[in-house]
This record gives sequence, C-alpha cells and structure tokens, in this order.
Amino acid sequence: MRWLGKGILAAVATLAAGAATAADLPTEKPALEPVPLPALPSTWHFEATIDGWAPSLSASLGVRNLPALPVYANIFQLLPHLEGYIPVSLVAYNENFIVGADLLWVRLGLVKGGPGPFGVNAGLTINETAATAYGGVRIPTASPDWRVYAILGARYFNVNGSIDLQAPFGGYSRVASQGKDWVDPIVGVKGRHRIDDRWFIDFEGDVGGYHGSATAQGYGAIGYRWSQSITTSLGYRILYTYYQTPANRGGGSFRFQEYLHGPEFDVTYAF
Repeated sequence: MRWLGKGILAAVATLAAGAATAADLPTEKPALEPVPLPALPSTWHFEATIDGWAPSLSASLGVRNLPALPVYANIFQLLPHLEGYIPVSLVAYNENFIVGADLLWVRLGLVKGGPGPFGVNAGLTINETAATAYGGVRIPTASPDWRVYAILGARYFNVNGSIDLQAPFGGYSRVASQGKDWVDPIVGVKGRHRIDDRWFIDFEGDVGGYHGSATAQGYGAIGYRWSQSITTSLGYRILYTYYQTPANRGGGSFRFQEYLHGPEFDVTYAF
C-alpha cells in the first residue's frame, strides 16, 4: 500500500508539472516572415548619343539699328571659323512613355557676310545655344516593329551675335553686338522602325513657336546595332530658327533667322 500511495503521488506531480509547462507555451504560432521577392527588371531603356552633325549655315542677323546681314556657308567654309561645338542628346523610354533632352552649342568666329550698307565689308560672329527637353506617350501601331511617340516639349535658344562693318576707304569701322534668349513650345513625333535584329530607321520632327518666334526640326537616319550597347546611324537633319523683337525708337531691334542643315553621323551608347 505504501508503494501504491507513492506511485499515485508521483503521477499527480507529473500531471501538475505537465499542466504548468503547457500553460507556459504560446497559444498562437508566430507570424511567418515574408519571403523577399526578386526585383523585376526595369522596362526603361536609356541612350546617350554624340550627334556628329555637320551642318551648312544660311542665316540673317540684324542687331540694334544696323541692317540685317545675310550669311551663307557650307560646312567646309565654316570649319576654319569654328571655335566651339557641343552636340549631345539623352533619351529614356519604355513601352508607353519617352523623355529626352538634347543640347547644341556652337560658336562661329568672324564669318564674311553679304555686302553691308554703303558697300562696306561685313563680318558676322555667332554664339548660339539650342537646348530641347520633351516628354511623350506611345502611339499604338499595327506592327510591333514600329515604335512611335507623340512628344510635347520646349526648345530654349540663346543667341549672341555681333556685326563688324569696315569700309575700304576713309577708315570707317563699326561693331555692334546684341544677345537674346527665348523659349518656344514644340509638338512633334519621334520614332524608330525595326528592320531586323541589326538594322533600323530613326525619324523625328517637331514644330513650335510663340509670338515673334518660330522653330522647326526634321531628322531621318538609318542605323546599325553593333552590340546590345553600341549603335551608329547616318542621316540628315534640318533645324530652322526665327526670332524678332519689336523695334525700339532709335535702338533698332534684334532680328535672327537661321537654317542649319546637313548630314549627321551618330554614335549611341545604350544602358
């Protein structure tokens, strides 16, 4: 009986300890930590381009109260007077949207122009900046080989010009300079047609302007993809610029009209 009593007491003690241990266990399972998902690849593509544009110039510049001076020169005539040139562009696009910007800065030293007033010799110096920024949405097309975007943006101009007049007699000489900057809103299209895995066609065009100013641009090229990162293209570009300020009594006005047109060889790095 003594052994039986001790056994009963041991069983009761074991049950009590088990109940106490069970009371200490958590009543709910801990929440599982979220499994990190792999990052999806970006659908955006980026391109940086050196625009090897070799334009000819047809321009007319009038500053202050001097008459407008016309200048016509092809790229070979301009090269000896070229003092600075920066042509670059950046583009980012995906299946639905595009954003981009480009910069053209050129400085031409003294270029002989048309005959000045009273038959004097005339020369023209131009320092010009044209910077464009735009954004757009993709236009649906029947073929997946066409990627066309409608774009809306603005083109900023800064033009500083001077006219140098010198007479071959009497020692007459006069230099007048003036600078202006303005912004034109633009609207246009930009696109690419894929011919095959290597060849493609690029095209773009835009027009714009405001009161007293106007701008237009057209470009077409055929390109070749050398690798996933490097492409080259050969085409032709035209850029038109017009700006005129109201004439001031005695102070004249600023009058500028320019056509830049010529072949372009581009090298693009995609990343």
